[in-house]
This record gives sequence, C-alpha cells and structure tokens, in this order.
Amino acid sequence: MKIVCLLERMLRNKVVSYMLTRYLVYFISFLSSLLIAGKLGPYYFGIWGFVLLLINYFHIIDFGIGNSMTVLLVQNKENPQRQRNYEMASMFILGWISLFVVCIAVYYGCFGISFFEKYHLGNLFYLVCGIAILQYFNDYFLKVYRVKGKMFEFAFYQTIIPVLVLLFLFFAREERLVWLLTFAYLIGHVLSMFFYLKGGGISYRGKCTFKDCGLILNKGFYLFVYNFCFYMIIVSTKTIIGIYYTVEEFGYFTFSYTLAHAALLLLTAFSSLITPKLIDKFHSNDYVQIHSTVRLLRVNYVYLSHGLMYIAMIGFPILLYVLPKYAGALRTINLTALATILYANSFGYSSLLMAQNKEKLIAKNSLISLILNVVLAFVLIKIFHVGYEYVILATLVTYFLYAYLTVYSGKRMLQQSINFFSVMKECFPTGVLVPFLGAIVVTMINVDYLMGVPFLLFLIIDRKEVEEIYLSFKRILFNPNVIDI
Repeated sequence: MKIVCLLERMLRNKVVSYMLTRYLVYFISFLSSLLIAGKLGPYYFGIWGFVLLLINYFHIIDFGIGNSMTVLLVQNKENPQRQRNYEMASMFILGWISLFVVCIAVYYGCFGISFFEKYHLGNLFYLVCGIAILQYFNDYFLKVYRVKGKMFEFAFYQTIIPVLVLLFLFFAREERLVWLLTFAYLIGHVLSMFFYLKGGGISYRGKCTFKDCGLILNKGFYLFVYNFCFYMIIVSTKTIIGIYYTVEEFGYFTFSYTLAHAALLLLTAFSSLITPKLIDKFHSNDYVQIHSTVRLLRVNYVYLSHGLMYIAMIGFPILLYVLPKYAGALRTINLTALATILYANSFGYSSLLMAQNKEKLIAKNSLISLILNVVLAFVLIKIFHVGYEYVILATLVTYFLYAYLTVYSGKRMLQQSINFFSVMKECFPTGVLVPFLGAIVVTMINVDYLMGVPFLLFLIIDRKEVEEIYLSFKRILFNPNVIDI
C-alpha cells in the first residue's frame, strides 16, 4: 500500500513527472541515435552531424535574448506590465535576427559556400535556415513559459522532435534519411510554435520601445558572448575535426559526442528546470545563504554528473558490440565523455554570477576558454599530428580552465579565499578528482573489463555525497515547490 501511495505521489509531482517524461524522451533520443548511426554508417552520419552542427551554429547566434529574458522576467516578477514590455521588445529583436538568417540563405542561393560542398548539402541548407528561425522563437518561448511555470508547452517542445526523429528514421536510409531527419526537426519546430502561440503564455499587450530593446540587448549581449563562446568550445572542436579529417572520421566523432552527451541529458533538463529558481535565490546580498545554496547545488549536480558518466562508461563497450561499424571508437567515446563531464564542475557559480549581473565577467571567462580551445586544437593537429580522437583533449583542458575561472570569479564575488588550492578544492574536490584520474588511466589503457573501475572508486570515496543526493531527491519528491520562483 505504501508503494502505491508513493507511486501516486510521484505521478502527481510536477517535477518528478516532468523528469520521468524527459528520461523517456532521452531514452528515445539515445535509441534513435544508435539506430541512425547504424542506418547511415560513418559517412552519412558525418553529413548528418554536419547538419546538426549548422543548426547549433544558428542556435547560439541569438544575441542572448532568451537568457536575458530569463533574468529580467525573474527580477521583475512583481511588475507584469514591465514583463509584457520586455516580451514584445524581445520578439521584435528576434524578428531582425531572423531576417539576418534569410539574408544568409539568399547569399547561399546566389553564390554558394564552398566549404559546404564537402558535405553535399545542396538545398538541405534552406531547411536548416528555416529550422534556425523557428528555433530562435521557440527557444525564447521556452524560457518565458518556464519562468511562468507553464509546463505542458515547455515539455512538448523538448519532446516532439526526438519522437518525430524516431518515427521518421524507419522510412529511409543514407541520403534520403538525412533529408527525412531534417524534416522531422522542421515539423517539430512548427508544431511547437503552434502550441506556444495557443498556450497563452506570451503576451502581446506590451509596448516595444527602443529603451527596452537596448536594455535587453545590453544584458543579452554579454550573455550572448558567454553562451556563444561556451557552446563554441565544443562546436569549434567539431568544426576543426570536420575540416581537417575525413567525413567518416567526423562521423565517428559525432557518434562519440552523441553517446557522451546522452549520459548527461537528464541532468541538463533538470538544470534548465531550476535555473529561474537559482537566479531568484542568488539575486540577494546574503552571501552566507548563497554559499550554502551553492554547496548544496554542487554536491547534487557535480557529483551526480560524474557518477552517471562513470556508469555510462561501463555501458559503452556493450553498445559497440551492437554497432560493430563503430567498434574502434571506444577510446574516442570515453575521452569525449570525460571532456564533456568537466563543464559540470562550474555548475552553480555560473548562475550566481548571472544573477548578480556579472555578465561581463562570465563572458570574459568563456572567451578566454574558447581561444584556448582553438589554439590547443590547432597545436595538436598541426604540430603533434594527432589522430582525430585526441583533438578532444584540447576541449578537456579548456573545460577545466573554464570551471576554474568560473569558481574563482564566484568565490571572489562572495569574498572568500581565492588562492589556487582553495579554488581547486572547490572546483575539483578529491572525491571528484580521484575517480576522474582513474577514468583517464582506464581510457588510455582502453580495456573493456576495466571500465567499471572509475565508478567503483566513486562509490568508495563519495559515500556521504551519494547519501546527500538521495536525501535531496526525497525532498523534491515530497515538496516539488522548492524549485518554483
């Protein structure tokens, strides 16, 4: 009876039900990625990876409007009219950004882009541009709906595209499948925009003024630089590999990144869910309370992220037995996973700096990190002539630097000790560092049956943190309002 009551409570809990939905969607995405990789093969998977790369490029060139609006809507939650004004101004700005995408499509139609010829895009690029425009508005609507607590449209947008991708992949192979998958993205965005517009979460009663546009762009510009540079770290790595290595090798890397990223998608969803709450919580001068909140967040997010990745590393060899075309990619997958996990080490402090209006600071940190990533990648390729699988080492070092700089900036703002060892202890505590180093060693040895060693080290060293994560889960289960603003 107690189990039935617990299940009923979980299903009624909007946070748990949302996370369960996201888990199902991520499982679908993960399954789709494996099926797509198998049906396309390394060559066409490389082309599909390039299409996704272009979508990512357009995605990050949004001038930070969505992130700017998250902060402004939370900070002005007691002033609905000002919120409505900001919403109208944001949509006006997004209209101009969309016009810029149209100009790129026109230029492509008139003159072409020579680099694209390697990946034989042809008219597929026009679909990508259409997806980009819809994505600007849908991502903005997502941020507004999340702040206002309207979960259906928020969840639908994050669900529909993976479901359509899964359905469409059964109807074609190779080049035709690439087209169908792109259409799945386009249709998903169209349906999402329909529900957003129908949902009533967007107000059209506000006034669009140049002053509000300037405020949004001013705040959004530094958040744009921050997001652009941060996301460009991995995107620049993908681009460099796409330029200097074969389409097949780019396909192997795309497959590796897909698996590595899939292991953290559930936590990424939770991060997006609680961001408005964090900004509201950190918009304060009570540094003692802020530090307590940061510590709680980092235990629950950083440790859990690393633990999940070590579990994933156990499963990667099994998946490669199912997909023999990618059998030689285990080291690539593990290195990519270990690089990807490091950006979790900055969690908490980046939201803190954003809430405290330190956009310039986080923009500077991400810009420095991006420059380092590009320089290291070219050094590895041009001087050391490494294989494609080792280019990701540049990103691994870069994410570590980014996490260090972010923690350093946050501790400095909180007026705490900022010597090297105190920052390192916060950025990379022993319970995280030891299993991570063990994972590096196991990855370089590249022996299947040793992939469980990092997770074993994690369980032994981090018993208290695992227990705290469990207690936090119970807290959210019985009181989902802890994440509302």
